[in-house]
Amino acid sequence: MSFSTRAVGLIAMVVGIAAAAVFIQRRLANHPPLAHLSAADLEMLLEGMPESRRAFFSTPEGRQQLVEQLRQALAMAQEARRIGLLGRTEVAAQVEIQKLSLLASAYRERHPDLEIPDEEIERFFRTNPTALDQVLAANPQLSRSALNEQVRRQYGELLLLAERARKEGLDRDPRVALQLRVFPAFILQSYLLRELQQRMSVSDEEIRRYYQEHKNEFEQVRARHILFSTRPIARDGNPPPDRETVRRKAQEVLRRARAGEDFAALARAFSDDPGSKDKGGDLDFFGRGRMVREFEDAAFALQPGQISDLVETSYGFHIIKVEARRIAPLDEETRLQIEQTIRQKKIQERIQHILARYPITIEGPSTESRHP
Repeated sequence: MSFSTRAVGLIAMVVGIAAAAVFIQRRLANHPPLAHLSAADLEMLLEGMPESRRAFFSTPEGRQQLVEQLRQALAMAQEARRIGLLGRTEVAAQVEIQKLSLLASAYRERHPDLEIPDEEIERFFRTNPTALDQVLAANPQLSRSALNEQVRRQYGELLLLAERARKEGLDRDPRVALQLRVFPAFILQSYLLRELQQRMSVSDEEIRRYYQEHKNEFEQVRARHILFSTRPIARDGNPPPDRETVRRKAQEVLRRARAGEDFAALARAFSDDPGSKDKGGDLDFFGRGRMVREFEDAAFALQPGQISDLVETSYGFHIIKVEARRIAPLDEETRLQIEQTIRQKKIQERIQHILARYPITIEGPSTESRHP
């Protein structure tokens, strides 16, 4: 819905309502954590999703993904409560704003043609003159100019619609009530993940040890290539070249390369790759994951001095010559890559501990799913 889309942008920007935060923290902290979802609960959550997402999550694969996402979010939310993240104004306010948005969206569903007049929004701000000041106080990185008229209107509309939704009892509607309990878990999960990211340290010794024990992960090749494109030439409006004609041309250049002609000169003369053509096809050193899979597999199968057969990718036909192989040095780029790998591994291990600490039971259509 258009209002929901606007509300998402507002949630990302407006992250604090300081005057209400203490009340929010107490109310959420006293609310019993959600540790069980029935099959009927899953169906209600699906009903509230956009059609495209509902279609995917209704498949067996999608349903399993949904169950795992819910299980992790609900367990992570309990851990976030335990370590006191709800005691932070920003976190409590983000949760509350999400609830306001859910209520406002539910009200919009029931009253799709409703328009909130500007006069009513202005009356709200006259009654609550410090509303935007509270937002700014909780977010010193924001300037008053960032809270333009559009954001100001959206903020006022959000609160007014949520208030009307409560007056109509929409917060007690089974589907909305379930959303109000489930979706804040994803907010808490995001803050807990941020907290884990900041807390997880990686030592120099851990980086050196990982490098020594996983050197094969840092293997690199230095290669040149000649590309014969099967894609249409940009901006000329012509159809793509005939694939068989391109293949025959590439086969002839491959014959010449294997006969001993200078590979770099052939690349300068025939390659369709503007990024490497003038460098004689030189791609410098690269590791796995940098090139398309077909190209990567062919390059890493070659020894220095060897020339590949024709390699076809979505770009066209390639001739590849490997000039050197090495293990990437433990430079700053490699250290950063290893540090990120180790940190993510530690975070995943912590998540598994959290899942074991807070068993979440989720029933499926025919079987019950529970984390061990």
